[in-house]
Amino acid sequence: MLYFPQLVSGATGQFPGTKRVLRRTVVNEAVDGSTVKLADPTASAREWRLALAGLTDAEWNAIETLFEAVEGRLGCFTFLDPFDNLLSWSEDASAAAWIKEAGLAVTGGIADPLGGTGAAQIANQGASAASIRQSVSGPGWYRYCLSVWARSAAPASITLFQSIQSKSASQEFAIGPAWVRLEYSASLAGSEEAVEFGATIAAGGAVELFGFQAEAQMGASKYKKTTGRSGVHANASFLDDTLTRTGDGVEDNSCQLLIRASG
Repeated sequence: MLYFPQLVSGATGQFPGTKRVLRRTVVNEAVDGSTVKLADPTASAREWRLALAGLTDAEWNAIETLFEAVEGRLGCFTFLDPFDNLLSWSEDASAAAWIKEAGLAVTGGIADPLGGTGAAQIANQGASAASIRQSVSGPGWYRYCLSVWARSAAPASITLFQSIQSKSASQEFAIGPAWVRLEYSASLAGSEEAVEFGATIAAGGAVELFGFQAEAQMGASKYKKTTGRSGVHANASFLDDTLTRTGDGVEDNSCQLLIRASG
């Protein structure tokens, strides 16, 4: 699988950058002049304009290598949206996308830190620690940041983790009755093409969680709610057949890229 390269900074994009969503409406005009309009979801697309500056020669070479591998706008690659959440169903821990180990009971509809009712209580009724996790189709050699709001009625601990088939990394956090947004950044440096993100609750523990978010960068950004769609786009492509680099100095390159993904 081909992936858009992650920069040395740990990001896949820079500011300023823009993203837009394209949608199509089908209009049927009848003989009497009336019209019927229907959304055409199969024609929707997302488009990113990335202005990248200060690129090292190695970063530029990685972008150029990908461009040549997909032959410009001809082929596809996987693009991890720098402006979105890589996890789906970020406020529905009961969704099938979330793998819940035996002993975990999920209760939704709980007041969340943003004033809604999107939080969920996750109680571990088993005799050993248990985890809730979700797998993302992304490169195991990227750096990611996992974040989530958490609280518990009594002082407790929760462990956030990232894992691939060959290794994992985690960090334990202390939580209490006040909502706190936890962040955990790690680079597993593996060759796998799937990464799991999740939280582990101790035996007998009960915590309230809200707003799981995973991003391919050093730290957490503003929370983005997701449902069935996430920020992983496996059918992205360049919209240009030429790639232009501007050399601004030694190990200092810049370029502008236009990328589109359907769906």
